[in-house]
Formats: sequence, C-alpha cells, structure tokens
Amino acid sequence: MPDHTIRWLCRPLNSVEPHGSKTVNHKVGSVPVQIVDDDALLVSKFKRLSATSLIQYQGCPRSWYHRRIEFLRGPQVPAMMRGHIVENTVCRVLREGPMLVESDADWDVLETPLDADERPDRINTERYKGPEMNAKEGVTDLESLRAWARARAEIHFPNVKEYHVEDFEDNPMSIGDRDDLDDDKMLSMIFATLDFHLEEVERCLDEDGGPNLTQFRAGERPEWPSPDGFPHNWTQPHPSVSEGDCTLMEAWEIARPWFVDPDAGTFSLGSIHPEHWFAGEYDFVYDWDGRISIVDLKAAMGNNDRSAGYVLQLEIYAWLWWETHGRESRVENLRLWYAGVPAVKTIPAPDEKRLLELENQLRTTYENLFVNRSTDIDDYPAEPAPMQRFEAGGIHIGSDDNPLARCMSCDHQSICPNGDNRQNLPSMESLQHAGRNWPITAAVDLKTRVDICGEVTGLLSPQSDDDGNIQIKFNLQQGVDRIEVKNCFFPKPKRITRRIANGSHVRIKGGRPTEWNMNPSVELDDISEIEIIDPSDADGESIVGLVTAGSVVGRVMTIRDTTWQKNRTSSGKPKWRLTIQDATGSISIVAYAFAMPPGARSVRPGDDIAILNGVYSQFFDQPEIKFQKYTRLAILKRRED
Repeated sequence: MPDHTIRWLCRPLNSVEPHGSKTVNHKVGSVPVQIVDDDALLVSKFKRLSATSLIQYQGCPRSWYHRRIEFLRGPQVPAMMRGHIVENTVCRVLREGPMLVESDADWDVLETPLDADERPDRINTERYKGPEMNAKEGVTDLESLRAWARARAEIHFPNVKEYHVEDFEDNPMSIGDRDDLDDDKMLSMIFATLDFHLEEVERCLDEDGGPNLTQFRAGERPEWPSPDGFPHNWTQPHPSVSEGDCTLMEAWEIARPWFVDPDAGTFSLGSIHPEHWFAGEYDFVYDWDGRISIVDLKAAMGNNDRSAGYVLQLEIYAWLWWETHGRESRVENLRLWYAGVPAVKTIPAPDEKRLLELENQLRTTYENLFVNRSTDIDDYPAEPAPMQRFEAGGIHIGSDDNPLARCMSCDHQSICPNGDNRQNLPSMESLQHAGRNWPITAAVDLKTRVDICGEVTGLLSPQSDDDGNIQIKFNLQQGVDRIEVKNCFFPKPKRITRRIANGSHVRIKGGRPTEWNMNPSVELDDISEIEIIDPSDADGESIVGLVTAGSVVGRVMTIRDTTWQKNRTSSGKPKWRLTIQDATGSISIVAYAFAMPPGARSVRPGDDIAILNGVYSQFFDQPEIKFQKYTRLAILKRRED
C-alpha cells in the first residue's frame, strides 16, 4: 500500500498543498444529498452495498457472513461514542457564525427544524431562526475567530456528550460507560478539527472568497446548502455580506463545508446511486474554491488496520459523487482528518480510469453479495486478509506476519474455525424448567419452511399491487382437517397461480408454518409458491402434527432492536429482537409489545438463554422464534459467570 501525503497540524495555516488543475464546479450545482422516496426505490434499503460492507467483506468473507446474513453485530465501545461526540460538536460550531451567535449564547440557538423524515425542513421557512436574528459585529482576525469557535465548542460539548452517552447506555450491545471517556481528549480533538477548518477559512480569505463570492453576496444558495440557520430556499444576502475585498466573516460563511445537519436523523442525508444499489453519507464536502473536496473526520490516531479501509472508503465516496452528478463532476481532493494526532492525510483523487475500476469492483461485489447472494456459509471462507500496520496519521508501515492476526479481535471467534468453533456454545436435548421437561430443538433442525398440499376452501379473491405483491387468504383442507393460509405482512408472495379457486387442489411450496393464539397457520412470502395439482399427486406435510412452535437454547450474540426503550407503542413494530447461537447455528428471536417477557431488559450479549414454546417464523431467510403469550424466557447463565 503506497504512502500518501501527510500534513501535520503544526505547519503554518497558509502552508497547504496545491489542489492541482482547476476545474470550476460552481457551488450552486454541487448536490451532496441524493434522496429517493421509499416507494420509488429500485433496490430495498436493506439490500444496498456500502463502503463499510465492502471493506468488511474484503477483511474476511466469513465475518461478513456473520454480520450481514446472520445479523451478528459486534459490541458498541466508547471509541464509537467518542467519534459521534466529536463530529456532532464540530458540526454545531460550523453551523454557527460570529455575526449571528455570541460566544456565550445557548447551545441550541440555531437548532434546525426537521420534517417528518427527520431531515431539515425544506418547506416551512418560517421555522428557521437565522432570519430573525440580529447581526452582530463579528470578529476581524483569525485568532479571535479561533477563540470564538473554541468557546462555542465548550458550550456545545456537554450537551452533545450527554445525548450520546444516554443513547450509548440505552444500547444493550454497549460495553463500557461514560467513565471510559476522556473529556480533555475529546475537546482537544474538537479543537484540532476546528483548526483544520480554519485553514480553509484563511485560504478562502487569501483568495478573496473564491469564484463564488459574487453569488454569495447576491444571496444565491445551492439546492442543498451547508447548514447555517437559514432556510434552504432563502434568497436574501447573509448579514456578513460586505463590499470590496472579502472579509473574514464572509470567508467563514463562504468556506463552510456541507455536512450532515447535527439535528438531522441518523443516515437521513445520504447520497444514493442513480440505480439505488449503493448509498453513502459524506462527512464534509468543501467546494468554495470551485473544486470538490471530500473530507472524512476520524476521532482517532490512525495507527491501526482501519486506516487501510479509510483510504478505499474515500475513493468510493469520490466515485459516488461522480455517479450522482452524471459523471460530469469529479472530486479533486480527498482528505482524512485524524483529530487524535492531529494530522491531515491527503489521498490522490481517483482519475477516470480508477473510477471505472471502482465501478466494476463495486458492481461485481453488489451482484455477488446481494443479487446472487448465497446463504450457504461454505461460500464465505474463513480467510482473513493480512492485518495492515500503521503509524499515527495513517502512515502505512507494512502488514502483520501472523496470517490470522485479524482473528484475534474478531467478534465471531466463538463460531469460527479459526477460533473456538462453537465448542463452548449451549447444546442440549431437553431442559428442566418450571416443573416441566422441555424438548430442545437445535438451530440446524429448525424447520421453518414446509411443502403441503390440500383443497382450497373459503378463498378470499387474491389482490395484487403494481409491484406484483399478492394479498391472499384461504383454508387448506386435508380430509376433515384444515389450516389457515395467508400472506405474511412483509414480504408478500408473488408466485401464486391465477387459476386458484375454491375446490382447487394445490401444492404450497416453501410455506412458513406458524401460529397465532394457539391456532396454527401457514404464511406465504416472496419465496413461497402455489401451484394447481391433481389430487392424486398430493404429498408433503400433514396438517395433523404440523410443527409450528418449539423451544431453543443459545448464547446471546446480538441484540438488534430494543424499541421498548424508546417508549414506542405501534402495534406491529418489533420491540425486542436478538440473535442467539447454539452449537449448530444461529436463531433470530423477536418479541412484540404484547408478548414482551419480563426479563428482556436484563438480557445482555454473552448470556445463555432458553426460549420455551416460541412460534416458528423467518427473518430475512433466517430461522426465527417469535414470542407469544405463552412463550417463556429462561436465563441459564450470565456472561460474567
């Protein structure tokens, strides 16, 4: 891996590398956000490729399988919380300016109004605070501007920290607590990042505001302006506007990069490929000088293997920008801001040849991992890539001699051939609990798909939408026995013969046996099929003895959904979703509000638990057990034990 240019913060503010040949891309035409309504998506948001997903796959296909197919996510550590705190604080300072906000003003003085999708409101302009604020004197020298920015950071920091700490503590996958955070260290990272930005401000001042000074003074704004307290469609000149040479206050406003508004919802302001199969979200996009620069902020030293992925991630962001701008606008500068050093790592922007290479690599990976996805674990070998070694600032110094070095810190050691390979995971045939002997089904033996034949009765005429999704309900009769058949909530079936009618004999392929209030049924989804058959060809499962519920044991690997902590009450929304592992495989567990077990709040990753008399289902092709009113939770062993 080649070394890239490293620029240390201790260099003078006016000592910067040239950006190369100048290709003017006026700010008005730069669009960092590409949003598609859910009903217009060509590819489901759950089936998109991302830079993170690609990098994980390159690191180890087997680990990717566990993360992306079995949904086994790793623990949340304080370092992740630190990154969010640093970036959110910086963005709140960048949203403000000395012309509108005093150094000691309240932390939410420019809070952004949001729409129903948790994005900045682009319609109701009267909700924004900027137009109502009186212009202030501002500052005239760089050191005063630096002092103002740091003072604002110190105002924002405690509130931002508390918000993210509470969110972290609510997450059952979190390891550690607020005591693991170093306030002084985080503030130093915030100050370093603001200093990185001040370099841009000084350069903007030196270049007399850049090519967009006239537009700025005329009140022109891009389609997705940088957050600044004003509505998106605001047309009045900013209070900082002056005449003659560009002033420092104008340079602060003009040089402001685009960034995700700190009040916006998570992943609400991303950019989606025109064909919707790839999505990403930029940290900072600078374009004040007529050139597109993408910056990724890392609240870290850059001295570990993750730095290798950061380089590729930024190259991919350059490709995404190119694709989402009709291949007519190219990123000319890529930078990593390592706030922990502090240092700036400059990465060569990809030329068209490299962009096309990335396009081929990404599209091929998407086709393999999502379009033609295999769910066979053997297709994802436990072959980790060599661990890369870096010095502070992202300086590459070689690779680890141990080919399994990456395995040492892998979250999936207990289920991988390179680790314990399930040796210590729960395995039993029965469990004595609450005065009863419960037969236990191994993950590998869970049967959540059945083929079953019978006569159609009580048919409600099938209805289909524009996407071919079918809503259907009928009884399947076998002699005097019958069972209800209906479509599942999501995804609905598509492959059902139009000839189905009362009295037809049919074969259901890949139906999902389940039950509700002790009444068994078969659900149909997009994998299920129904075909007309001759009664003499009937075979498959018998209604009598059809297994729709069972008991399982396993170790808690991932807790993915805990919406009960957010006091949400919508009837169909999962309240508690987790994944357990036994000695044979993975099982998803879900409980809705009406059946939430009393002990759910105490369950943590690493606990061994039993789910007794749970209903069979599936979740993204994975076996699933759903809680019903009669399902029990038993905690067999705590992680700390």
